[in-house]
Amino acid sequence: GAPAQAGPCRHGAMAEDSRHLDLVGVARRAVSAAEEAVQAAKDDPSTPSRIRTLTARTLDEARNMLHAAENSPHTRQRQSFTEFASLLGEEVKEAAEESLHEGIQYAERTVRKAKSLVEDHFQIDEAFRMLGPLRQDANLARDVHDWFNLLALLPVVCVNLMNWSCAAAPMCGFLTLSSARDRWHGHYFMLFWLTTAVYFVVDLLWMLVLPHCVKSPGVIVKHHVATLLYMLVPYFHEPVCWFMGACMIVEVNTWFLIARRSFNKNGDKMFTPGVSLAKSLRLLVVSSCFYITWFGIRLIIYPALLVGVSVEWYELWGETGRFFNIMVVTPPMQCVFIFLNVKWTIDLFRSKFKGRRTSKGL
Repeated sequence: GAPAQAGPCRHGAMAEDSRHLDLVGVARRAVSAAEEAVQAAKDDPSTPSRIRTLTARTLDEARNMLHAAENSPHTRQRQSFTEFASLLGEEVKEAAEESLHEGIQYAERTVRKAKSLVEDHFQIDEAFRMLGPLRQDANLARDVHDWFNLLALLPVVCVNLMNWSCAAAPMCGFLTLSSARDRWHGHYFMLFWLTTAVYFVVDLLWMLVLPHCVKSPGVIVKHHVATLLYMLVPYFHEPVCWFMGACMIVEVNTWFLIARRSFNKNGDKMFTPGVSLAKSLRLLVVSSCFYITWFGIRLIIYPALLVGVSVEWYELWGETGRFFNIMVVTPPMQCVFIFLNVKWTIDLFRSKFKGRRTSKGL
């Protein structure tokens, strides 16, 4: 009788060996996939630190799984990958699920290539809810670059204002073509043009040398190159020097945008426990000026300038008889700026509205 039973016993042992090898193979493939994920995260400089941490953690846990699989005794029944992971503790399973969830969110954000300006300055969750000011991580290059902008933008704004005679008209007369033209005297235009050009050239070179000083260096480099080319229009066509001055008023809002981040690296909320009254008041002033200049310049002045610059192009067309004159690029460019401003404003309101609904338990 014994010889008759030897065949099935050997067959059962071989099946157990096969199942054991299956687990080892699965664990090895998990380690290989985790290593590829870690390398991909390292190769992409825009990968958030949270993703880098989770992929590294997943790789460690996958290696632990492989070690356990290679050293575990043969089991009598086939185990699924999830069951095997549970043998190593819920922490392994949670780490893998969390990494997968974060990876999906990051992929969705990457597909949405037109990243919102709001996400660079506010803490936004995966549902695009605003959770408050963005807490900044340690980045000396970014901090130095921010302070460079805070200082360098001051002469750009001041020299620009020196070319205007601002009376008591609404929005300093920027809402109509005739009033904007009348307010501009341009006595210091070349000084303004050179100051602005130097600022953009220096900032452009800075980002080419230290691209990690900003979150989206490619976008900003393209913006600066386009701006420098755009500045050639008023340089060669003096009647629209006022248009450059009106457009560059937006740097006032840019200054407050950077100040919000630089003056609040910890992401503190105003008038909350642990935040001093002085800091709360400072944040209130900067935040209020940011919103006032955002809506006043980006949503009121910029659309109004589209009408003005379109009239300038039409008049030059009538004078020269050339449809494709030097002003033909200005209306489309202005439309692009208006589109971006509207998009960012919608993102800002959408995230704020969702954040308030969440805080109220809706």
